[in-house]
Amino acid sequence: MSAVSEMNAPLPWQEPLWRELLARARDNRLPHALLFNGGQGVGKATLARQLVYSLLCQSPSAEGAPCGQCRGCNLLAAGNHPDLMWVEPEEPGKAIPVDRIRAVGGFLALKGQYSGRQIIVIDPAEAMNRFAANSLLKNLEEPTDDALLILITSRPSLLLPTIRSRCQQVMFPRPDAALAARWLQQQLGDDADTATLLALTDGSPLEAQRLHQEGGLALRRELMESWLHVVGGRGDPLKCASAWAELGLPKATRWLSSWTMDLVRLKSGAPEDAISNSDLLPQLQKLVTGLELKRLFAHLEQVTECARWASGQLNAQLAMEDLMISWSRKR
Repeated sequence: MSAVSEMNAPLPWQEPLWRELLARARDNRLPHALLFNGGQGVGKATLARQLVYSLLCQSPSAEGAPCGQCRGCNLLAAGNHPDLMWVEPEEPGKAIPVDRIRAVGGFLALKGQYSGRQIIVIDPAEAMNRFAANSLLKNLEEPTDDALLILITSRPSLLLPTIRSRCQQVMFPRPDAALAARWLQQQLGDDADTATLLALTDGSPLEAQRLHQEGGLALRRELMESWLHVVGGRGDPLKCASAWAELGLPKATRWLSSWTMDLVRLKSGAPEDAISNSDLLPQLQKLVTGLELKRLFAHLEQVTECARWASGQLNAQLAMEDLMISWSRKR
């Protein structure tokens, strides 16, 4: 197998989806727009890249793997294939502006140079601002022959209904737990706490791998301590908010939401094995004794609302300040 094929091979839990997409491509049954929909860290972009490489390769194998030798594969490896446009935010967590989507129209006005097919990937699609989303609708309403748009999202509810309705959805389920654990162990080695990593990322192997590589478990404990000081009235909520904002709003709200949900479970009398953050159980048990269930639900509602806009243009520092000030108030 070539290096290009290995780099873009589908992940073990994606084999059924890959076979379905490959069969549709060979039978010319791919629509003009696909919506890859699934949780964070299940490999949506990985499979999208595999499909792109297979479609733009001039001599793919029977299994759809790119040959790694043709002109199309060489251009893809160099990152300058003229028939591919990959649209992402300039920085993680930032919005995709309207000019980036308007450029899609100019791209589609050209003809495919090598495969006769043009492919646009937008990842994550929910990062498009309102003007960008409306601009994309024009391309969806008047599709170009031999063009394929792939929209990738973990938050389909943030997309315009008119965009969702014009795409065929490809659902990415959570990987089988045993398969995910085995794959992650192979990637990280026996010393990694794969069970905790997967529990913290809702069973998403790629997210778990990323968390480990970024030293996320140690950072998470540090942020837990600063948060506990704020809740206990011993810490500065603004200083704490700055540390949390550096994490990025999507991940920060996900962690806070997970901890708050565990507090709700504990306050409601749930058994310890129902707690997602089992490694932080002593801290959570100590904290929950002084909290009222009604207040916990209010905090959960606040962080959930913040999470809804975490991938947009919401200011991370100000959002985290609001959350931490709320937690610092007397219970």
